[in-house]
Amino acid sequence: LDNGRDIIAYLPPSYYTSRKRYPVLYMHDGQNLFDHATSFAGEWLVDETLEHLAYNEGLEAIVVGIANNGPERLDEYSPFVDHSYGGGHGNQYVSFIANTLKKLIDHEFRTIPHRRKTGIMGSSMGGLISLYAFFHREDIFGFVGAMSPSLWFAKGAIYGYVQNASYLPGKVYLD
Repeated sequence: LDNGRDIIAYLPPSYYTSRKRYPVLYMHDGQNLFDHATSFAGEWLVDETLEHLAYNEGLEAIVVGIANNGPERLDEYSPFVDHSYGGGHGNQYVSFIANTLKKLIDHEFRTIPHRRKTGIMGSSMGGLISLYAFFHREDIFGFVGAMSPSLWFAKGAIYGYVQNASYLPGKVYLD
């Protein structure tokens, strides 16, 4: 991407006491996920939620928070150009996650690298790029969470894209 950003990895409670491998969820706007002090509009409490799920439900996963790049957020979070807001660099951003970041995470941590155990999630424009990534890189992502996705961006270009995209079975959460 020819820029720098923080990448924050949450490791589940049993990570250092077991040899297990874990599913991975890549989340956008990583500065908002784990720490109120770094968040733009309030912490999402992802680490607290995952701790609760681990201890009460036995559900554990690695979460990789990808901080946005500030003024380039709209450009990176949309593969489509909106004449009022910009966009258009989403392909490069998704390629960075799929081809660079995922390889690094799979090398450095005990992941389950299969697509059915690799997901992507975001909110607003992060939800839009998550939906796009799920359909664009179906070889990588087997599940997606799109929270209040900006489906309106670029006059709803995501609708036509999804309608014409190839599809491998996976899980979609959309709200």
